[in-house]
Amino acid sequence: MLRTLTIAVAFALAACATPAPAPVAAPTPSTEPTHPATPERNPAVQIDPSVFIPPPPVADGPLELAERAIVHGPWTAERRQQAVEDNQIDPFAAFDSVLGANFTGANFPATAAVLDRAGRAAGFAGDPIKFVHRRDRPFVHDDSIVTCIPRPTSYSYPSGHAALGFGWSLVLAELVPSRADAIINRGRDFTWSRVVCGVHYPSDVEAGRTVASAAIARLHADPDFQRELTAARAELAAAGLD
Repeated sequence: MLRTLTIAVAFALAACATPAPAPVAAPTPSTEPTHPATPERNPAVQIDPSVFIPPPPVADGPLELAERAIVHGPWTAERRQQAVEDNQIDPFAAFDSVLGANFTGANFPATAAVLDRAGRAAGFAGDPIKFVHRRDRPFVHDDSIVTCIPRPTSYSYPSGHAALGFGWSLVLAELVPSRADAIINRGRDFTWSRVVCGVHYPSDVEAGRTVASAAIARLHADPDFQRELTAARAELAAAGLD
């Protein structure tokens, strides 16, 4: 946004200084992303993360610089590959390492339905806060950060991807209590992949987990979610996952 404004000002100054300026292309319109807080994006849950999410560290301040050092790693090639895989929006691929190769959407349609609702609720709940803080991604201020996926254009804080993944883990831990610890650990690891991948700061991820916890807690008051939760629990138990 600032770079676009600077270019526009430069064009304007050049026009004033030159009697007969050659035609120039108009500045590129802003590509700032928008995340409307609509029911389709954030179904059946109303939370206000601005009440409980603190501001991120000051840009280029000591805390953010320390976080940026963490983003740099070093990370093993295996961990980077896991971060690439964790970029998928697929709860079954994310948790089959804990729940088994048979854990697929085709095999568990009721579970897929409840995870879809939970993922949308948690993943989109922090969208409005991104536009309050407008925190840049780590690579914006440090071009030496090599991301493992194409560089996102949205703001960094809080991490919607982390909220999405941790929301899944909270629901699955409730549905399969015998494996709750491993599920939550996998959810934590899934969210940390955003740091490994170079697209989020640690505090973005931590804020995303907090947003997920609040969104899923609030979602439990929704009757549709409760019905889907009951159906998924029965489906998983029938397969020996309880």
